[in-house]
Amino acid sequence: MIPLLLSAAFGGGIYLLYDGLTRQPSPPRERRRFRRVEEFLTQAGLHEVRPRDFLVFSLGTAVVGAVLAQLLLGWIVVSLLVAGLGLVAPLLYYLHRRDRRRGATQDALIEAIGQLRDAIRTGLSVQNALLGLAHTGPEALRPESARLTREIRLLGFEPAMMAMRERLADPVFDVVAASLLLNDRLGGRNVSQVLDRLAQATRAELRVQQELRAYQAKNVLSAQIVAAVPLVVLFAIRAVNPGYLALFDGLPGQLLLAGCVASVAVGYAGMLWITRLPGERRVLQ
Repeated sequence: MIPLLLSAAFGGGIYLLYDGLTRQPSPPRERRRFRRVEEFLTQAGLHEVRPRDFLVFSLGTAVVGAVLAQLLLGWIVVSLLVAGLGLVAPLLYYLHRRDRRRGATQDALIEAIGQLRDAIRTGLSVQNALLGLAHTGPEALRPESARLTREIRLLGFEPAMMAMRERLADPVFDVVAASLLLNDRLGGRNVSQVLDRLAQATRAELRVQQELRAYQAKNVLSAQIVAAVPLVVLFAIRAVNPGYLALFDGLPGQLLLAGCVASVAVGYAGMLWITRLPGERRVLQ
């Protein structure tokens, strides 16, 4: 029995030693936890903002909203609900900004892919074609293209391309970067054909998304109007004739108001959820 236990312990030790020497180091737990938040901030254009800073800003918005609601209405329960709305307001704003920025970036990427394809077909190298984008490329991508060419000279092609991919955090550019990196490693003459097909596929997909966004904008505007009208009427009546709303000064009245505000918030969130567009996931990371 003892030799069997010793053999099992020795085998287990060998396995643990092998696993420790060959397993790739995993990112810290905190890094994995905030990975999606960092990607969201990057896509929204907040490159230098950390998740903790964004959380502090949201908390500040909640406090300011609660103080203003308390000064205007004097209802503590409603002020707490306004604080909750203020907490999620920056997230909702930057979600909208991320969608607008992604649409503008992908429109510019389609044009940039076409220029890159034409430059390569004329005989220019990939690096020279990228240098041309810094001067004559789409206006939205010129700063990034100029930074890319500088980093290529300083760091090399692959690190510079990977850094730009992280800055843009866009699924379309992920495929472009992967194609250019593969061409840089293995060589080949088909990179222009790959870019041409990618531009055609992306253009067709964006055309469908633009039609869906136009339909979505109407529904979002309707949801905003429906959600804003009760709050505007409430603040107006409170400012013109405070005594008319005196029945809400007690705790039962404030709880009733809190339920109304919560129902408006839930309804607004539900309308946004129903009309949301499926997001593109980054598959090449």
